[in-house]
Amino acid sequence: MTLRVGTVDVPARVDRERYFRELTYLELSALYAGPQKPSTFAKWKELGEPGTIGLVAPFVLTHRKPPPGAKLWAHDASTGDFRISAIAAESIAPLAEAVAAIEAPCVVFRSPDAFSPSAANRDQLTKFFGELATAEAIGTQRVWVPGGLWEPRAAVKFANELGLTCALDPLVQEPGATDDPYEGLEASSLYFRIESAGRAGMIRNERLEDLAALVESYEGIQLTVAFNSPERWQDARNFVKLLNG
Repeated sequence: MTLRVGTVDVPARVDRERYFRELTYLELSALYAGPQKPSTFAKWKELGEPGTIGLVAPFVLTHRKPPPGAKLWAHDASTGDFRISAIAAESIAPLAEAVAAIEAPCVVFRSPDAFSPSAANRDQLTKFFGELATAEAIGTQRVWVPGGLWEPRAAVKFANELGLTCALDPLVQEPGATDDPYEGLEASSLYFRIESAGRAGMIRNERLEDLAALVESYEGIQLTVAFNSPERWQDARNFVKLLNG
């Protein structure tokens, strides 16, 4: 198993050099809001080894509502929600250039929370990843984060059909569920994106032990664990310590 562990963006008050001494992956959202200068990625490349920094795809590809910020990607009523438009397509080349500049192992395409598993949305995703954000155009592994209504096994199956890696949060469990929907998933790669939604403080050790057991059950696949929890720096380091025994 190839395993990378890190956080979503570098947490506040954490030195970047120290970050890469302790963790092996970073999900970087620098391109999400707007274009960046080539020098930005040159600096990041100096910090991390090749294959350690994944990029979040520009919002103009995935979200209709722009994030806060002044220097945003050009957008209009035709952009977002994985729709193909001329304006959205203009972000593909800068994204691919950034991928090449830092030798990114993946690009993360985040779905809006309300992006449901409807037939229309499935068709839209199929067209988007088959015609615009193709493997050749992006130049690296494409990770898709489903919206909150997708069932894990169905999402992984659909991602496999599109040649994508599915991102899941295995700490989110349906109340009263008897079977773990994250066990035994059939995929060549998985991306565990840990949100710990609604919970303050560090993730309890018992929960991290459950996550470690799940990770260790996936021998022979490429696996990334990215913490986006409130205390993600400490959570990620605690998880690494747990894995290292």
